[in-house]
Amino acid sequence: MTNSESSLLDEVLPHYDVAATYSIRISASPERIYEVLQRGIPSGAITKLLMTLRGLPRRFRGEPEPVSEDAFYRLKQLKDREVVVGIAGQFWKPVSNPLRIRSLEEFLEFERDGYCKAAMNLRIHPLGPDDCKVTTETRVEGFGSAKQQFKRYWQVIGPFSGIIRREILRKIKKKAEFS
Repeated sequence: MTNSESSLLDEVLPHYDVAATYSIRISASPERIYEVLQRGIPSGAITKLLMTLRGLPRRFRGEPEPVSEDAFYRLKQLKDREVVVGIAGQFWKPVSNPLRIRSLEEFLEFERDGYCKAAMNLRIHPLGPDDCKVTTETRVEGFGSAKQQFKRYWQVIGPFSGIIRREILRKIKKKAEFS
């Protein structure tokens, strides 16, 4: 798979309003990196801090935290090459209640006015036997009034999303190279 070939993300969310891409070079085989991804998308201290801050409005209201594993649905994957997860909701609201996605078909058909759907991939680009570039791209598509609301939100939150994505890549690198 070369950089010019289409990705599973292109199949899952070909139309989008905002996108951001990050990458890292990892000294490990595609199989090893994919094995790391099969254990889940890793997070670190920065991600946990930012998500805690994001959850403050919910805590002030005395509402329980949603289980994050229920929010993101693994939409598609290609062994040793790519994993795509997705979520739907009103992300710009102080208390964002993600909608539960139960299938790829449900995600593909989702177009509810006032809501967005987002997909993120982790894609492995082999450079040599034990040398890969791993990229992650996040795409968000808004429907109806959500389109402009999310774009305004993204102007503020986009850099923080980037911090989280880069931390995910660093954690994948650490697990693939040193575990």
